[in-house]
Amino acid sequence: MVSIYRKKTYDTGVIRIIEKCYPGNYGGKGQKREKKKKKTPEDMAKQNYRNRCRKVQILILFNFRPGDWHLVLKYAKDKRPGSYEEAVKQRQDFIGKVRKAYKKAGISFKWIAVTERGKQRQVLHHHLIIEDIDVGGIRTAKLVKELWRYGGHFFSSLYEDGEYEDLAEYIVKAETKEECGWCTYSRSRGNLVMPEPKVETIYHRRWRNPPVAPKGWYVVEDSVWNGKNPVTGCPVQHYTLKKLVTTRKGDDSG
Repeated sequence: MVSIYRKKTYDTGVIRIIEKCYPGNYGGKGQKREKKKKKTPEDMAKQNYRNRCRKVQILILFNFRPGDWHLVLKYAKDKRPGSYEEAVKQRQDFIGKVRKAYKKAGISFKWIAVTERGKQRQVLHHHLIIEDIDVGGIRTAKLVKELWRYGGHFFSSLYEDGEYEDLAEYIVKAETKEECGWCTYSRSRGNLVMPEPKVETIYHRRWRNPPVAPKGWYVVEDSVWNGKNPVTGCPVQHYTLKKLVTTRKGDDSG
């Protein structure tokens, strides 16, 4: 029996995100085709969460550079907003002012943002992923200090070799993010690239488990996820590859 599966690859040149799945009418080699299943709310929630995590990870990888910022905006005790909605409005006003300043420097402001309630004392604060610039007299760190007038702030640099999976999961996770029980992150529109993946149909073998990296690459520890499509019951595999510092041209199997 020939095994047929589809492989999607998002490739930044340094990081590759791999997604593998069987078409609904095929199973893995030696496996019986399973009947389609009706999605439960739990199935839907898990699938949506995984999809959102991958989407945010891809947005970060393709739109931000090492040295850009994960920014946390905090509130002084005497300046805390009275509601979640008020906090979101203050975040939106802040983003609007930063966008205006970037525009003066001829730069389109790229950002991803989410508002969170702290686990202790339910204190509201904001997480943003933003570009760092130093152009036309405008410096991001100085600009944030001038425009965020409700309290302190904390910068964490996006690191050189990051695959940003953990950061994406943090942005997407529902816990403590919204009173309605799910997470709604916001992002700039019109200037963030969401690339199309390379899609391959593999006919001659079942995928490897655990996956094997091609020459010059390695599988990121803890990035491998094996599960099942909640509708078809067919296996699904996701993982991340990272390029080695010193590489030679090699085979892209896996």
